[in-house]
Amino acid sequence: MQKLLHLIAHSLSARILGVFFLTALVYSVAARHAVNLVLDRDYLREMIGSHVALHTNYLLDDLGYPPSIERAGELTRDNAMDIQISGPGVNWASDPNFPADEALGYEPSEFFTHLDFTRESWRQQEELLKGMGFSRYEDHSFVRIERNDYTITFATPKLGTSPGPNLATPLVTVLSILVLAGCFFAVSWLVRPIKWIKEGTERIGQGDLDYRIPKTRSDDLGELAVDINRMADDVKEMLEAKQQMLLAISHELRSPLTRTKVAVEFVDDDQARQSILDDVEEMERLIADLLESERLNTRHSKLQLDRVDVSELVRDLVALDFDEEEDRLKITTPDAPLLRELDATRVRLLVKNLIDNALCHTPPDADGVEVEVLKEGSDTVVRVIDHGAGMTPEHVDRATEPFYRADPARCRDTGGFGLGLYLCRRIAEAHGGTLTIVSQLVKGTTVTLRLPESAA
Repeated sequence: MQKLLHLIAHSLSARILGVFFLTALVYSVAARHAVNLVLDRDYLREMIGSHVALHTNYLLDDLGYPPSIERAGELTRDNAMDIQISGPGVNWASDPNFPADEALGYEPSEFFTHLDFTRESWRQQEELLKGMGFSRYEDHSFVRIERNDYTITFATPKLGTSPGPNLATPLVTVLSILVLAGCFFAVSWLVRPIKWIKEGTERIGQGDLDYRIPKTRSDDLGELAVDINRMADDVKEMLEAKQQMLLAISHELRSPLTRTKVAVEFVDDDQARQSILDDVEEMERLIADLLESERLNTRHSKLQLDRVDVSELVRDLVALDFDEEEDRLKITTPDAPLLRELDATRVRLLVKNLIDNALCHTPPDADGVEVEVLKEGSDTVVRVIDHGAGMTPEHVDRATEPFYRADPARCRDTGGFGLGLYLCRRIAEAHGGTLTIVSQLVKGTTVTLRLPESAA
């Protein structure tokens, strides 16, 4: 039931239908007040009052005074009504089942109380109209008139007949339900392409660039579907062109670097040869980081997902890549396996960059770098803590921007080219996670990687 209510609350068709219903309700209330306002007009009250008084006078004149039983019988035979007359020496009713006055509970008409009886034309009718009583009993209407010592009561329709079931209310209810149902299906048909467009944009946004939204209409929604399909074609072409460009850059840049590495082997000066090799390797790392960051700089990047124990991944990384720095590293991992669905190669690169940065910015005489792997709620957290110089808030805010460095110097002793943390952030975001940095001057920096239960 709760799910059904949630769907109705978030359904565009239901909302439009609700607007129609509220509009009809407001219109009905306004129309009712408008009718009441018209009925309250003085001229309309006087017109209705004059007709009632005139018709009542006709009936009283037909009955005569004192009221004639014979004439009353003729009126009931010729008209769909019953009459009761009571007064001095008479207590007659055209139907023996005429209800008693106590059961009817007559009330005066508020409508007549607003008439201006100070006018000369209304003074003669004041006693008649103010003395009339009205009642509704068992689907019959009763009007009681006081005339001197006599009380004359009219009942319509005849008491011996049944007016039959009142079908107006159920008929109006059924028609209202049918109209609302018709409106709902009509609105659902009108907005149906929105559902297709929503499904299509979700699939295209998730990387299924071959999917196309069906075009079944020639209205604005149909044109919107065509525009989205055209946009998907353009995005697909741009991504393919970008992929070709990345492949070309990789080939064109790495080929001369490979030839340089071969040629430098013939250099006799060992120091010069090693310096050139270090520069070439740094350029290769820069190219690799650039290509990897560009691959991840889109929602359509493809991850090679596997079920991986994050604790084991971090321990293996430290044992293989930081075996000479183990005395400066403190690793804390849970005893139980911490399995997550992720791209092991890219997450390994992320953690490696974080540990490299922490070791680089931690002086040899300071406390070692702490690496923690833990589970917080449903998230897996990898936290790297160093005890270096730290960063100012403005540097923290920009630390994950590409090519940004707190120290503008570009040398091997002070760090790389400012792509490490940017690449780490892109890898975290590609997995649907986050990378946050907290730093204080002199006290050090804490970088926290938070990965969800499964990659986004």
